[in-house]
Amino acid sequence: MLGAALLGGLGASGCSEQTPAPPAPTPSPDPSTTPSATPTRVPGSPTLPRGLAESQRTAYSYGDDPHQVSDLWLPADGHRDALVVLVHGGGWFKDADRSDFDADIADLVGDGWPVLNVDYRGVGGGGGWTGTFTDVATAVDQAVRAAAEHGLPLERSVIVGHSAGGQLATWAAARRRLPAGAPGAGPLFTPAGAASMSGVVHPTALGYPDTGDPAVTALFGGTPGEVDDRYAIGDPARLVPLGMPLFVVHGSADDTVPPWQSQQFADAARAAGDTVQLEIVDGAGHGEPLDPSSRMWQLTRTWIGGLLG
Repeated sequence: MLGAALLGGLGASGCSEQTPAPPAPTPSPDPSTTPSATPTRVPGSPTLPRGLAESQRTAYSYGDDPHQVSDLWLPADGHRDALVVLVHGGGWFKDADRSDFDADIADLVGDGWPVLNVDYRGVGGGGGWTGTFTDVATAVDQAVRAAAEHGLPLERSVIVGHSAGGQLATWAAARRRLPAGAPGAGPLFTPAGAASMSGVVHPTALGYPDTGDPAVTALFGGTPGEVDDRYAIGDPARLVPLGMPLFVVHGSADDTVPPWQSQQFADAARAAGDTVQLEIVDGAGHGEPLDPSSRMWQLTRTWIGGLLG
């Protein structure tokens, strides 16, 4: 589940009258074989996806914490008239950050897609209930500013999340269904479609003491029996219909988030009237969507292209 998480001494001389031989000189290290020290990266600090330049990034900060930022990445030589919003996973933990998506960002931007990669505070770092939810809502709403500044058509946009980010992405897509005053209510931005990859898209079912995941109860601050009002407005499966095309992909060999999470969400959304494409990829594991060469990511890319053209 998500809660589970990264001399010998000197001998005596043979004769007291002998003068000990001087120690052999210590050879200088060979710089070609000596590993260099790698500085520890602060979670939330910006990273540079392979093949992209810092000049292609525009940061939209919305708070003082390093995680409170959305990065817009633009192709260097023109771009598609669309926007892909990404929400990273990592168990809603404070040390996870948007760098999880670097390889997929390089793949998308390299193919002409503008990408808004959002970050948020996790549990133990100012997030949880309600900080993680309000952060994601604010970070995603930065798409409005990005669209205004760079001429991006918000009507041609999708939001995609992985793992814990699958819950947050589909929740963000459903924000217009939230009651007034709820965390994240009153969205400035609603995508045209939403996708979950290996997502925790029915967290209520993982919040019970006997079958639950401690990462889920940490996010909501209790079990459904204790704080069901929070689950009711933070569980995407309880906010259907989302009123947009949905894509849900999960690996059959996922031992971090059970595949039935995606099945239950898809069933609930379809029953409510949503159009859902569900793909259970045989033998695929939890982290495969973060590999651009994986079957799970390629299915997602195909769905994005089919929806946005």
